[in-house]
Amino acid sequence: MKIKLAKIVGSNEPLSKLMTSVVPISTAFRLKEVLKEVQKSLESYDETRKELITKHGKDGEITPKSKDWDKFVTGMNELLETETKLDVEKINQSALSKVEISASDISALDWLIKE
Repeated sequence: MKIKLAKIVGSNEPLSKLMTSVVPISTAFRLKEVLKEVQKSLESYDETRKELITKHGKDGEITPKSKDWDKFVTGMNELLETETKLDVEKINQSALSKVEISASDISALDWLIKE
């Protein structure tokens, strides 16, 4: 599946919460595979984000007061809009029926769950 990095970044914490839920073994296995794929994308994202900070910041830091803040923000927006391919299948909602999760977390994970 193709997904924008912004969705992956936004779903990192909700996915981590979901990983601690008790689910059937087949669902747990699929979640583990999803997490591996997501972590690969997040590592690449983080490397690129650090490169942007190094390029536009000073001493490994950048703030809104930095000279090239606007260039950094533009670069981050482009990065977050980048589509990446995750080799995962969606998980049926019924496989997660006993999981308690907030509406905001389920919203962040909408790319992963099918009805």
